Amino acid sequence: MNRTDTVPESARVRHFDELDDSAQQYLVHVAEGVSSRDPTNLSELNEGDVVVFTDYYHVQ
Repeated sequence: MNRTDTVPESARVRHFDELDDSAQQYLVHVAEGVSSRDPTNLSELNEGDVVVFTDYYHVQ
């Protein structure tokens, strides 16, 4: 997952408060720079999604 300034037209945009607890915890760790977890293991996030949090994050 990487920060991004653009949102592709084909991206599904998710908001932080729509995510389950495990996805929210993962995103907090990403924002803090301490996550090594693979986002593909989270049922709430799919490759290509963009999550609106403190910035936009693109799931890759």
